[in-house]
Amino acid sequence: MHFDPLMMNISIVLTIALATAYLAVRLGLPIVIAYIISGILLGPSVMGVISDQHTITRIGEIGVVMLLFFVGMEVSIPSLMQRWRIAVIGTAIQILVSVLACIGLTWAFGMPVELGVLFGFVISLSSTAVVLKILQDTGEMEEPFGQNAVGVLLMQDMAIVPMMIVLALMGDGEVHPSDIIKQVVGGIAVLALVVFLVRTGVLHIPEFLRGSLEKRVLLGLLLCLGAATLTSWLGLSAGLGAFLAGMVLAASDQSDWIQEHLESVYVIFVMVFFLSVGMMVNLDYLQAHLLLVAGATLLVFLFNSGVNILVMRALGESWAMALITGGLLSQIGEFSFLLAAVGAFSGILPDDMHQLTVIVIAMTLLLSPLWLILVRQLASHHQLQ
Repeated sequence: MHFDPLMMNISIVLTIALATAYLAVRLGLPIVIAYIISGILLGPSVMGVISDQHTITRIGEIGVVMLLFFVGMEVSIPSLMQRWRIAVIGTAIQILVSVLACIGLTWAFGMPVELGVLFGFVISLSSTAVVLKILQDTGEMEEPFGQNAVGVLLMQDMAIVPMMIVLALMGDGEVHPSDIIKQVVGGIAVLALVVFLVRTGVLHIPEFLRGSLEKRVLLGLLLCLGAATLTSWLGLSAGLGAFLAGMVLAASDQSDWIQEHLESVYVIFVMVFFLSVGMMVNLDYLQAHLLLVAGATLLVFLFNSGVNILVMRALGESWAMALITGGLLSQIGEFSFLLAAVGAFSGILPDDMHQLTVIVIAMTLLLSPLWLILVRQLASHHQLQ
């Protein structure tokens, strides 16, 4: 049998990921940091083990979809409904404040207003993958701040659609009325179907479809990716479809066997996603623009945390609860990579600023768990007073 370099590369990836994960656990750091650092080491800036970054990124996107699928099976629907004001009103205010602040900043530096709108959209989206992974690992999904964060993340996912439309109108792209109609009508129809299935619990998967291990694994993947494909085809977020599918399964008592047989697959895809984030960090660019990247990253953390904290407080949350929620939502999300790419393609975002935007997003994802640790300490100190 001939030597297979692909097998060797996979072995190197697993070795480095395992080693960094071990060190992260020993140091008491979230596993997310270990995976992103592994991606930096394996990427083109250091070892160059993985050259096809685009394929890795696409595979990693499946990890985000599966993460939302599993979260949909875990969240408390009544708790989410009780906190709808924070999810809907809070997210709307947070996005509006972000856009207005960025418009003001770009205007002060003599830049186009379109650039301010784009930056406002980019920084207003938090990371579904990072936040939900942290909440899962710490077992805090059912905590009030966990429910607040999940609600906001879902609303942000839904806000991506109008954001893309606005960017297309500002740039060189075209918006077809038929696409908007499909998104609106399709979204309403999907939500109505989900509400019906959750309230009635009529979904039942016949035993012959899940009788063997192979059938259960394949069926679980089909339910997750099929729902994601449907909402993606409608022009909505793929993750939203996976989340809704998880909610339906949880309401029908069909989720236990899916979690049991798909969890190992889900872990691998989530790891690949965070590896892809690390591979986006260009160490040469980072070294050449260290102060600029560091300043922009710190500014994002302070701004996003501050806005979310004030919004939570205005909607009735305690200071401690608002601090933790603000810390959870402080980073820039993975969907902002897409918005930045759309902005660059449509001529809104120059090439040099696109590179800066990408690396700042990646750095906030990497440092977000550490920032949350600092915010938690501040929240604990506030509770003791």
